[in-house]
Amino acid sequence: MVRVRYSFGSRHTGKLDNIKKQRKKFPKVMEEVIRVSDVVLQVLDARFIKETRNFELERKIKKEGKTIIFVLNKSDLVDKREVEKRLKIKPYVFVSCSKRQGSGKLRDLIKRVVRKIDLPENKKRAQVGIVGYPNTGKSSLINLLTGRTVARTGNEAGFTKGMQKVRLTSDILILDTPGVIPESEYSMDDKDKIAKQAKIGAKSIGKLRDPELAVQGLLNDDKFRKILEKFYSIKSEGDSDVFLEGIGKKKGFLKKGGVIQLDRTARDVLRDWQNGVIKIK
Repeated sequence: MVRVRYSFGSRHTGKLDNIKKQRKKFPKVMEEVIRVSDVVLQVLDARFIKETRNFELERKIKKEGKTIIFVLNKSDLVDKREVEKRLKIKPYVFVSCSKRQGSGKLRDLIKRVVRKIDLPENKKRAQVGIVGYPNTGKSSLINLLTGRTVARTGNEAGFTKGMQKVRLTSDILILDTPGVIPESEYSMDDKDKIAKQAKIGAKSIGKLRDPELAVQGLLNDDKFRKILEKFYSIKSEGDSDVFLEGIGKKKGFLKKGGVIQLDRTARDVLRDWQNGVIKIK
């Protein structure tokens, strides 16, 4: 049997050696969370549902016989009716942590699912694990559900470094975990994988070696290209150099001699993208 490996984001893992150490440590955390959880919430980005599903984790969860609830966060950035037309997952709930929407529906669903579970007599509380890619909003979701700031959050991908236990109700305990990227999708140099990680916010902007490649990856998708060109009022025909030069001139990101700072401009675009400034509607 092939052992599935994962790599985790952390704001303190800027060097490859540190990342390797995280790989050895965190799979045990994830396996333990899946083992002890009665229900698992998989937090997805409503803009990129397929891209932020971790199918490897899903298989592990189902193998353990646990129920998965799909939480579609950042739903304020999409047309929910259009998204629902393409959805093939159940049960799911739309939420927006930034707008504080959907918490009531999710709490009710969690309680309904938990009531159907036959807990061992020696187990006083049901445990609900929360998993997902880095920066999908897992810790923010806990704060939304509990109505108070109990989980550490950060804008940088992979802020949470270890498991956190939070009381939701007298009968339900929530387990927060670090963000996880499947090993099959992790790369330090694969252009397509890096572009995807930047698109969904799984790779922090500060850690991107070539942000221009990530922007080109977005422009390669006709839908996203039109959204970006409309937002910045730039016509590029899908050429990232043309696109970034136009934005750089508007923002005044110039070096000596009037040369555009393409790296800075690309990071600025990706920051707008990852922080939800650019809406996909």
